[in-house]
Amino acid sequence: MPEPSKEQKHITTMRNMTDQFKNGVIVSVETSDHAVLAEKVGALGVEAVANVEAFKKDIAKDIPLIADPATVRDILNSIVLPVIARVRQGHFIEAEVMEASGADAIDEHEVDSKNTDVGIAMDKKNFKIPVFAGAANLKEALTAINQGASLIRTTYNGKYDAPNIDKTVQALNKIVSEINDLAEGKITVASLGSDLEDLAKGVAKNKKLPVPLFADGGIVLPSDAAMMMELGADGVIVSSLVFYVPNPDRRIWSIIKAVTHYNDPSKLIKYVEY
Repeated sequence: MPEPSKEQKHITTMRNMTDQFKNGVIVSVETSDHAVLAEKVGALGVEAVANVEAFKKDIAKDIPLIADPATVRDILNSIVLPVIARVRQGHFIEAEVMEASGADAIDEHEVDSKNTDVGIAMDKKNFKIPVFAGAANLKEALTAINQGASLIRTTYNGKYDAPNIDKTVQALNKIVSEINDLAEGKITVASLGSDLEDLAKGVAKNKKLPVPLFADGGIVLPSDAAMMMELGADGVIVSSLVFYVPNPDRRIWSIIKAVTHYNDPSKLIKYVEY
């Protein structure tokens, strides 16, 4: 058996790093206080995003919802959990800055980005830390993985991370159903493009993506998180809006428990109170 190439070893390492998030919850946070709370109640990671209230102001409404490197460093100094930093899709400079800031992973995010076409996303293999990417269907997911993404999350276009579970469910169902169709021969490997052939063959054989698939998009309720797991997600990313509801610590804890017990209604009923 031939020795894996340097690139193959790198890809394996990045995927092993994102496997730690499977069957768990990543919480989007705006401050180090948010991050400390998320860690305390059992999150597996936090994603640093911009402050929602600041970007709702008219004077700043066109500024992208990305993380501040200073906030990322503050969060890194406050918790031991992995810290993911949000950057704009295709903006490799922002990604390089976040990597230099010490972030444990990068989320190349489409929200408020002008680069909404996955085809012009940055080359994610250039980074020494894992890169997350969004997808709304199987071809987008495979394209992002081919570019080096180590975790796929559902895409959404809600400004300020506004809850829109319908779109999140649609994207997740689309990806999962197309994976099943590929495995059953209803979608051919060739139809996804020659550059994705090897990846598509692996998905058809294993009936799953080679990286974790997370549901993302306005998730702030335990029942919604449990539904995402039932629909085939490997985990969920909770919206930072969860910190604007009463008792956010209780809410996040309930979401984490709902993800753990999503297929056991007798236990789930304890955690879906709002």
